[in-house]
Amino acid sequence: MQLLSEMFERSAKESKEKPAVLFEEKEVTYQELKELTDKMTNGLQEMGIEPGERILEFMTNRIEFVISHFGIIKSGATAVPINVMYKPYEIVYIANDTQAKGIVTESHLFPIVLECMPQIPTLKYVIVLGETIPEGTLSFQSLISKAGTTFRKPDASVDDIVSIIYTSGTTGKPKGATQTHRSIYMNVIGDIAANKLTSSDRLVCALPLFNNFALSVLLMPTFFIGGSMVLVDRFEAGKVLDRLSRFKGTYYAGTPTMYIYLLEHLDPKIHNLQSLRVVNSGGAHCPYEVIKDFEDKFGADFLDGYGFTEGCGFSTLSPLVGIRKKNSVGIPISNIRVKVVDDYDQEVPKGTVGEICDKGDHHSIHCYWNNSEANTKSYRGGWFYSGDMGYLDEDGYLYITDRKADLIITGGQNIYPVEVEQIIYTHPKVAMAAVIGIPDKVKGELAKAYIVLKPGESTTEQEIIEFVRSRIAKYKAPRLVEFVKSLPQGPTGKILKRELREEILKSKR
Repeated sequence: MQLLSEMFERSAKESKEKPAVLFEEKEVTYQELKELTDKMTNGLQEMGIEPGERILEFMTNRIEFVISHFGIIKSGATAVPINVMYKPYEIVYIANDTQAKGIVTESHLFPIVLECMPQIPTLKYVIVLGETIPEGTLSFQSLISKAGTTFRKPDASVDDIVSIIYTSGTTGKPKGATQTHRSIYMNVIGDIAANKLTSSDRLVCALPLFNNFALSVLLMPTFFIGGSMVLVDRFEAGKVLDRLSRFKGTYYAGTPTMYIYLLEHLDPKIHNLQSLRVVNSGGAHCPYEVIKDFEDKFGADFLDGYGFTEGCGFSTLSPLVGIRKKNSVGIPISNIRVKVVDDYDQEVPKGTVGEICDKGDHHSIHCYWNNSEANTKSYRGGWFYSGDMGYLDEDGYLYITDRKADLIITGGQNIYPVEVEQIIYTHPKVAMAAVIGIPDKVKGELAKAYIVLKPGESTTEQEIIEFVRSRIAKYKAPRLVEFVKSLPQGPTGKILKRELREEILKSKR
């Protein structure tokens, strides 16, 4: 088993002049990328970054993100990617939880970082990419141009933590999923085998690189096989179709919402997609009608999958060769075991719904970062307990019947209602609040807030939405708000969200 840095070095040696990353009108070969990442590593070490220290990555999709990520990995430090839609309080929490030593960001994002800096006592280095470099920060360009290509190789182990990716918890407190050289390596080789990826493949990435889906299913496999990654700055259906056509993309991964938009914007007269061989879908279960429509119109194999940030990517995936069953998210990829259990941790018979668990080296031995309570709850006896409900059929195919009771997935983005409710409760006019997901044909689900106002108070739906948007990432804010006189409650005063969901379902009938 190789360290990720060794994996990258091998591909760079074998594919020196081959394009590693194609972004807009830029092309970086493996040799060039190796030199740039070596310089990044050297620069970090010269600054004083030590192995194991955490470096935040607050960046959009661009070549410099790739340079930063592998530069951090080569140095032995730990990369902590952060969603660029996050607001200061979200960033501050992650930075302090990891005791971050540095952050790599862009000049247009720096005002957000600046607001965070006084609240992060461990933060020592701020590296900024852009034409204007704020006082007291370090220039990304200068760091790369001045540093040499030689660096001290850390005394690393395959079980060292490479990255920590935060995934919101049902308590509203984000959890840092640790990923090691081993866990990423094992997931990547399974993904490569499942999709039959080779060095001739061109993987098109429009998913944000701060997201585990992009890192595990696109970035790492590309450099493992010595392929080429076509990087798109953000998802726009027309732009993605153009890149797939112009750069002869062979593989694409995205969320169901993305595929719906791609189908809507496809123009066979403009887009030549004969090179597209296989696509993967994750983040939410993809409707069967979308899968069939995509396969018919794009001519590519569509593999629906299921996995978690904790497991570095897919745990199951529809088989490329063999039977792909309707409404199934496939079979376990290599080296992964899946079981379904009841409330007493006993495996249930095939076809019986229970909690989905998986096991394998794609999970980090370190589990969640600095969170013993979550580790005790989610990791038991070597198995990861997902909290998701589903069943296995007689052939070992997995079907998802429900998710964690409160989780909302909108366009592939996870929204945990408790976090949104906590923000709503800070509004001076709100007495009670409950947020649930309601069905949506395009996004899968939309967040809806039910609010009880304090006596004598009044406000508007838009005012509540804007209030939330100003405090957390916009995609987490409710799209709909309904003001009610009361919320259904149980004997202990707990709000019964299932009754709100039942009312939604009744109204749809």
